[in-house]
Amino acid sequence: MMNLLIDIGNSSTKLAISENRKIIKDFKFFDLDIEKISELIDTYNIKNSALSNVSYPNETLKKTLINKTSFFSFTNNVNLPINCSYNLCEVGDDRLALMLAAYLDFPDHNVLVIDMGTCITYDIKTSENNYKAGGISPGLNMRIKSISKGAFNLNEIVVSYPKTLIAVDTKSSLDIGVVMGIQSEIEGFISKYSSQFSKLKVIITGGDSKILSGKIKNTIFTNSNYIFKGLDFLIEYNK
Repeated sequence: MMNLLIDIGNSSTKLAISENRKIIKDFKFFDLDIEKISELIDTYNIKNSALSNVSYPNETLKKTLINKTSFFSFTNNVNLPINCSYNLCEVGDDRLALMLAAYLDFPDHNVLVIDMGTCITYDIKTSENNYKAGGISPGLNMRIKSISKGAFNLNEIVVSYPKTLIAVDTKSSLDIGVVMGIQSEIEGFISKYSSQFSKLKVIITGGDSKILSGKIKNTIFTNSNYIFKGLDFLIEYNK
């Protein structure tokens, strides 16, 4: 049975089609195309759908999913295997989906999930399966755009991981400041959370996580579609 998983972020919309807990097809749109989504439902004979939306609400999309599939989203009456003391309307769908993925992978462990997207989010699932919301900070591209808008002589660049902490030009200075700044922030949070939660497993995901892949010790780097794993589990847990 096919599931349609939709992740609407701040800058793009990602879709995936899953079957038996495996992603068999994925798509990316910079403009939400509801007609295309409707066609995919028909083409793949989709039975269930799940939505994570951290952008503007889209009632037309929700009506399409409700009318054509068994639809699941993060509302206050949804069943979750984790204990959440927050009003679900006040927690980003993406963060909840990541917590479900963490539960699926490590149900008996303390887990810190770091999502490097438009913003960087820090969230914890405890070994007792309680959800603890952590911090939010500017993401990679947000930092670059902020610098370029605020500093007349600094243009937007494509950053890369620096080879050294000593700069030779403006770009290498930005590489050090932005990329190493994020790495230092993440390592600092890991250290602080590890002092509070024993045997903490750390998962780093999100579209920008690849720039730090292999650079932070004792972490698990997963693909940028970790949210899809959580959305797929949301369907299976509630249907």
